[in-house]
This record gives sequence, C-alpha cells and structure tokens, in this order.
Amino acid sequence: MPRNLPVSTGIAALGCVVAVAACGGTASDPTVTGSSASPSVTAAFVRFAGCMRAEGVPNFPDPTGGGGIHISSSSGVNPNSPAFRVAQSKCRHLLPGGGPPTGPPSAQAKLAALETSECMRRHGISGFPDPTLKLPSSPAGYGEVSDRNGVVLAIPSTIDVQSPAYQQAADACGFH
Repeated sequence: MPRNLPVSTGIAALGCVVAVAACGGTASDPTVTGSSASPSVTAAFVRFAGCMRAEGVPNFPDPTGGGGIHISSSSGVNPNSPAFRVAQSKCRHLLPGGGPPTGPPSAQAKLAALETSECMRRHGISGFPDPTLKLPSSPAGYGEVSDRNGVVLAIPSTIDVQSPAYQQAADACGFH
C-alpha cells in the first residue's frame, strides 16, 4: 500500500498507520505513513505532529525516517479521545494533500489492504489480521493500528512489530 497514514495520519491517524492523508489513512489513524516519503512530505508530517501537540495531544510522536507517524499503544495517545479528534480536525490541513479522503474507502484501497494482509501471512506473520473499516474502540491490545485511506489494519500486540521477521515481511509487502 503505497499511501497510508498509520494508530495512528489515520494510524491515523493518522491515517499519508497507527496506522493518521493524501499519502493514505485518516486523521484519526493510529499510524500515519507515506512510503518513500519526499522531504516535503516528511516536512508536512513534522508540521502536523507539532500542530497535534500544540492542540492538546502532548505525546503525539514525530514522524519516523520513512515519513510516517507511528503511535504505539504505550504512547499514551488515544486516537479515539475527544482531544485527539479536535486536534486532528484543526491540524488535518497540514497533511500532504490536505489530509485523507473523508468518504468511504475505495475498492482499490480495500483490495490493497487485503493483499497486504495476505502477503504478510505468506511471509511468516501468521496472526496478521484482515483489514476492517473501523478503528478499534481502544488502542489496548494492539501493537500498531494503521488506517490507510479508510481501511484499518489493527495489528494485535501479540505480533512483535519490531522483530526482524516482521520487518522483513513488511519490507517484502510494502507495509511501511
């Protein structure tokens, strides 16, 4: 999935994971990522993260090297909280392309997420979930939640998203 916002811009909201934009996901995403992020996309995520902190989400993380924002369940950031939603609505315009689409996900986005799930399982991540259309009601129990163009991948905390096996599978499947 080349465009996503993971628990994240959706996250992420934040959804270009945290799965929180034009690069994938929604503003309520737990993880926000943009694959092969350009310097301008990375700068947009830095501005978005700063805005989220200024608007009442003090633990909102800075983007990672891949241009995405990953919100872990241990970060203290709750993408379903009223403060997060208010901040996201105020900061959404800073995301590349003005943020993710607000309508239902496209058939292409759904298919891409399903292909990612199948690929991750083929590459040894046996408990990798199928995509859904809703963020979990709580980040508890999830190692990462990625909202990519309105399609959510809620990865249970039983899967070590930092393990070499997971990272290799993610690389092979383009899940960043």
